[in-house]
Amino acid sequence: MPNDGVMVRVREPQSAIVNRLLKGEASRDDATAAETNFLLWLRHEWDADGDRALADCARALDEAGGEEWRALPERDLSAHVWLFSFSCPRRDDLRGEAGKWVAAVQGNGGAHAIAQLVRRLRGQPE
Repeated sequence: MPNDGVMVRVREPQSAIVNRLLKGEASRDDATAAETNFLLWLRHEWDADGDRALADCARALDEAGGEEWRALPERDLSAHVWLFSFSCPRRDDLRGEAGKWVAAVQGNGGAHAIAQLVRRLRGQPE
Protein backbone atom coordinates (compact mmCIF):
# COMPACT_ATOMS: atom_id res chain seq x y z
CA MET A 1 0.00 0.00 0.00
CA PRO A 2 1.49 3.39 -0.92
CA ASN A 3 2.45 5.66 1.91
CA ASP A 4 4.08 8.58 0.09
CA GLY A 5 7.59 7.38 0.91
CA VAL A 6 7.06 7.47 4.67
CA MET A 7 8.21 4.36 6.49
CA VAL A 8 5.35 3.04 8.61
CA ARG A 9 6.30 0.80 11.50
CA VAL A 10 3.63 -1.48 12.92
CA ARG A 11 3.76 -1.58 16.69
CA GLU A 12 4.20 -5.08 17.98
CA PRO A 13 1.61 -6.23 20.53
CA GLN A 14 2.78 -5.90 24.13
CA SER A 15 1.84 -9.55 24.71
CA ALA A 16 4.48 -10.69 22.20
CA ILE A 17 7.17 -8.68 23.95
CA VAL A 18 6.07 -9.89 27.38
CA ASN A 19 6.18 -13.50 26.16
CA ARG A 20 9.80 -13.01 25.07
CA LEU A 21 10.61 -11.44 28.43
CA LEU A 22 9.12 -14.42 30.26
CA LYS A 23 11.05 -16.87 28.10
CA GLY A 24 14.33 -15.03 28.62
CA GLU A 25 14.52 -14.26 24.89
CA ALA A 26 14.00 -10.50 25.05
CA SER A 27 16.54 -7.95 23.94
CA ARG A 28 17.31 -4.67 25.67
CA ASP A 29 15.20 -3.00 22.96
CA ASP A 30 12.31 -5.31 23.87
CA ALA A 31 12.57 -4.28 27.53
CA THR A 32 12.64 -0.60 26.58
CA ALA A 33 9.68 -1.01 24.20
CA ALA A 34 7.69 -2.90 26.85
CA GLU A 35 8.30 -0.19 29.43
CA THR A 36 7.38 2.55 26.96
CA ASN A 37 4.22 0.70 25.93
CA PHE A 38 3.25 0.25 29.58
CA LEU A 39 3.72 3.95 30.35
CA LEU A 40 1.68 4.91 27.28
CA TRP A 41 -1.03 2.44 28.35
CA LEU A 42 -1.17 4.03 31.80
CA ARG A 43 -1.40 7.49 30.30
CA HIS A 44 -3.98 6.72 27.62
CA GLU A 45 -6.14 4.09 29.32
CA TRP A 46 -5.94 5.23 32.94
CA ASP A 47 -5.07 8.95 32.82
CA ALA A 48 -1.68 8.00 34.34
CA ASP A 49 -3.38 6.69 37.50
CA GLY A 50 -1.26 3.61 38.22
CA ASP A 51 -2.98 2.84 41.53
CA ARG A 52 -6.39 2.73 39.87
CA ALA A 53 -5.06 0.61 36.98
CA LEU A 54 -3.55 -1.95 39.36
CA ALA A 55 -6.64 -2.03 41.57
CA ASP A 56 -8.96 -2.55 38.60
CA CYS A 57 -6.65 -5.22 37.14
CA ALA A 58 -6.53 -7.01 40.50
CA ARG A 59 -10.32 -6.91 40.79
CA ALA A 60 -10.78 -8.23 37.25
CA LEU A 61 -8.37 -11.13 37.87
CA ASP A 62 -10.08 -11.90 41.17
CA GLU A 63 -13.49 -12.07 39.48
CA ALA A 64 -12.17 -14.14 36.57
CA GLY A 65 -10.27 -16.61 38.74
CA GLY A 66 -12.87 -17.20 41.41
CA GLU A 67 -12.22 -19.06 44.65
CA GLU A 68 -9.21 -20.95 43.31
CA TRP A 69 -7.55 -17.67 42.38
CA ARG A 70 -8.35 -16.03 45.71
CA ALA A 71 -6.71 -18.99 47.50
CA LEU A 72 -3.31 -18.12 46.01
CA PRO A 73 -0.70 -16.61 48.33
CA GLU A 74 -0.55 -12.81 48.24
CA ARG A 75 2.88 -12.83 46.59
CA ASP A 76 1.51 -14.95 43.71
CA LEU A 77 -1.49 -12.67 43.31
CA SER A 78 0.78 -9.64 43.30
CA ALA A 79 3.00 -11.19 40.61
CA HIS A 80 -0.03 -11.86 38.41
CA VAL A 81 -1.44 -8.37 38.84
CA TRP A 82 1.95 -6.92 37.89
CA LEU A 83 2.30 -9.11 34.80
CA PHE A 84 -1.33 -8.77 33.74
CA SER A 85 -1.14 -4.99 33.97
CA PHE A 86 2.25 -5.00 32.22
CA SER A 87 0.60 -6.81 29.31
CA CYS A 88 -1.51 -3.65 28.85
CA PRO A 89 -5.02 -5.15 28.77
CA ARG A 90 -7.73 -3.07 27.14
CA ARG A 91 -9.63 -1.16 29.78
CA ASP A 92 -12.90 -1.36 27.85
CA ASP A 93 -12.74 -5.19 28.06
CA LEU A 94 -10.80 -5.69 31.27
CA ARG A 95 -13.04 -8.52 32.49
CA GLY A 96 -12.76 -10.36 29.17
CA GLU A 97 -9.00 -9.85 29.10
CA ALA A 98 -8.75 -11.15 32.69
CA GLY A 99 -10.76 -14.24 31.77
CA LYS A 100 -8.41 -14.96 28.89
CA TRP A 101 -5.45 -14.39 31.21
CA VAL A 102 -6.68 -16.87 33.83
CA ALA A 103 -7.36 -19.48 31.14
CA ALA A 104 -3.91 -18.96 29.60
CA VAL A 105 -2.25 -19.26 33.01
CA GLN A 106 -4.06 -22.52 33.69
CA GLY A 107 -2.95 -23.87 30.32
CA ASN A 108 0.70 -22.86 30.79
CA GLY A 109 1.80 -24.43 34.05
CA GLY A 110 -0.67 -22.91 36.48
CA ALA A 111 -0.82 -19.77 38.57
CA HIS A 112 1.95 -20.68 41.02
CA ALA A 113 4.44 -21.61 38.28
CA ILE A 114 3.79 -18.41 36.34
CA ALA A 115 4.09 -16.34 39.54
CA GLN A 116 7.47 -17.95 40.27
CA LEU A 117 8.61 -17.09 36.75
CA VAL A 118 7.51 -13.48 37.23
CA ARG A 119 9.37 -13.21 40.55
CA ARG A 120 12.50 -14.65 38.95
CA LEU A 121 12.21 -12.17 36.07
CA ARG A 122 11.84 -9.30 38.53
CA GLY A 123 14.75 -10.49 40.69
CA GLN A 124 12.52 -11.29 43.67
CA PRO A 125 12.82 -14.31 45.96
CA GLU A 126 10.86 -17.34 44.85
